[in-house]
Amino acid sequence: MRKRHDYTFGDNDLASQRLRRLAQIYEPEARELLSRHGTRSARLAVDLGCGPGWSTALVREVLRPRRTVGLDASERFVTEARRHHGPAIEFTVHDISEVPFPVGAPDLLVCRFLLTHLRNLDVVLTAWARAAAPGARLLVHETERLEAEHLSLRRYYELLGELQAQHGQALDVGTKLEAYFARTPWRLVYSESRRLEKPASAMAELHLANLRTWREQEFARKNFDSLELDRLEMALDRIARGVEEGGKVINFARQMAAELPALEGPSYSGTGQSQPATSARM
Repeated sequence: MRKRHDYTFGDNDLASQRLRRLAQIYEPEARELLSRHGTRSARLAVDLGCGPGWSTALVREVLRPRRTVGLDASERFVTEARRHHGPAIEFTVHDISEVPFPVGAPDLLVCRFLLTHLRNLDVVLTAWARAAAPGARLLVHETERLEAEHLSLRRYYELLGELQAQHGQALDVGTKLEAYFARTPWRLVYSESRRLEKPASAMAELHLANLRTWREQEFARKNFDSLELDRLEMALDRIARGVEEGGKVINFARQMAAELPALEGPSYSGTGQSQPATSARM
């Protein structure tokens, strides 16, 4: 089982600020996925890898479940989420790769930029199916690939891909998800590749915070040139502040909705464990 410190982007103050910005940047696509394919007035909706709870709050706002819960392995993020969002939403510390969930069997599960940080996805998805209620629906948003005009942004994506691969993760996980789902009890009812154009300045802001976290990891220190990382950090900072024109970034994203058969109950058996995961983001 992978240790929590292998999570690529950390759970410190900088990571928290970045996750709030991430939620703002991708709010239109997340809202659309929930509105079009979510289960309204679900008995129990669970946001997997909820981080500080911004995605969880959006689930509650759009779909109005009777009970809304965010699960995350980070105690720091869960504490922050409780402080920000009040008693109307529940937040619980839990490794989302372990089932059953400590809140019961959900009939709606949501995850965004999470599967990119997990290994053994067919094992994880099968475990979620065993833990979910009959007829449950799962909504997914993940990255297929990132294209950038600016050389520094392209180089960042190359290095990040190498780093994630070292942990058994995939930056392009969206391209693989249909094959993973085919080996699980989930039945896909919607799967679409979306072309999302985002301002380079906003993306550089996110990536700068990530770089300042993952460059301190052992793999990065041993395998990446520290001077190159210094130059990359300065370039991302200039793009983020608008000092340097960064062009545009295209995020090809995979959005999916999957369902379980309505007559099958949550027949949990075994652990279906893979590895701990906190909020996944790029």
